Amino acid sequence: MCNYVGVSRAAYYKWTHRKVTARELENDDILNHIVAREEANNYIYGVRTMTMYLNMETPYHVSQGRVRRIMRSHGIYSSIRVAKHDRKAEKKEWILANKLLREDGSHDFAPEQPNITWVTDCSELRYGAGKQQRLRLSAIKDLYDGSIIA
Repeated sequence: MCNYVGVSRAAYYKWTHRKVTARELENDDILNHIVAREEANNYIYGVRTMTMYLNMETPYHVSQGRVRRIMRSHGIYSSIRVAKHDRKAEKKEWILANKLLREDGSHDFAPEQPNITWVTDCSELRYGAGKQQRLRLSAIKDLYDGSIIA
């Protein structure tokens, strides 16, 4: 059997008679503490937070690398945070098409008549003590002659 697996007989018998080390016993105790805390909190803790709790609540002083190694070897992973939504992408149905864009890809910034193409810009200015008050400034411009309408 040892020849089939590719292990020497001496290594096999050394492995069968080996004793559990103190480090392995510590790792088992740390693993039990990790599993208990993670199950109580729905697997929300990552390596950094778990290391902090282990150092506070157990007599062992562990590093993040050791906690990461123990958690990874036993398949314990923290739950991943839900990504934030792209608020602009959610409201794309409200964004209108670009009316100044022509079929050839150029823009129509020079209309032939007044009141055909208007553009606007909105700016917010903060003022007052501690910049607590806001003033919104918006102008509507006619592209025919460049006059401000409102």
